[in-house]
Amino acid sequence: MRIIILTVFLVFSFTITAYSWEKVPVPDYVNKKTKSPWNFYENFEDQKVGQVNLKKYHINDKGVGRKPFKIKQEPNENKFLEISVEHGWNKCCGTWVNTERAEFEVKPKKTLNKEIWYGFRMRFPENFEHIDDRLLVTQFKNNFKDMRKSPLVSVHFYENGNLVDIGGDTGGIAKIKYNSSEAFIHRVSNKFYKKDNKYELYKFKIRNQFSKYARELTSSAADINFPRSFKKIHGQWNTFKFGIKNSKSEDGFVRVFINDELVLNYSGITWDWKKGVYTGSHIRIGPYRDSDPLGIGYPKQSIHYDDFIVVSDKKTLDKYLN
Repeated sequence: MRIIILTVFLVFSFTITAYSWEKVPVPDYVNKKTKSPWNFYENFEDQKVGQVNLKKYHINDKGVGRKPFKIKQEPNENKFLEISVEHGWNKCCGTWVNTERAEFEVKPKKTLNKEIWYGFRMRFPENFEHIDDRLLVTQFKNNFKDMRKSPLVSVHFYENGNLVDIGGDTGGIAKIKYNSSEAFIHRVSNKFYKKDNKYELYKFKIRNQFSKYARELTSSAADINFPRSFKKIHGQWNTFKFGIKNSKSEDGFVRVFINDELVLNYSGITWDWKKGVYTGSHIRIGPYRDSDPLGIGYPKQSIHYDDFIVVSDKKTLDKYLN
């Protein structure tokens, strides 16, 4: 969305009114040992409408290629990326689950003891159809060989968009799929249920505890990190911000903001992985959903994304996304 105008006076003047990917400098106040391995901003303005150039990224391609990705333009001339998923697209994996996806990601890099802040603007179009199943719209995943666990943080929609689950796995045995004993130890999440014009906190899960209902919260100081609600996010551009520090110690954290409303605020161990070969961390954007168990196929879903940024501190992130 952001547009920079540059005027150069030589024999004549000319104007550059659009750019796309740019490297973002790391501020001097950021500890260089813990800075993010990625520092860039992308607004898609120099892309061609109806096409897409994702050469700086990886596509999570399992057979569909670039078909899900398309640049579109609004009446105000703002360009954005539309990502679509259809029945059977990039279907994966094995016999224990069937999923469909259309995601792209930054090149995976090592992030242990690093601080990463990323964000974007996202919109569900007016004609968007939710499904009575899982739909993920972004994820930050610490990946291991033969990975079978959830991302550290992701945003999931369930129950026709009425339930939003924000969180993920802070550790476990990577190659063993979800199980309740590991989830008890490592799972962190907040679940919000849509009511009137808000999503209200419904259930929460912290490390080494079972899930609890929001009504069990008290007014004690221990509950101060639990957000209670955030505004409904359909039919308009919404700003998503994520702060992550991967750490084996208590200085780790995961913070998520939607339209600058805090929706997840976890502090503590974020890297407690056992018996695995770490291959890198992934920041993925795009729809990822379960396949229709009836085999009929869920409807096509298209989601709009813009102003994708990954940097090393929240102040820089806010500068670009506020």
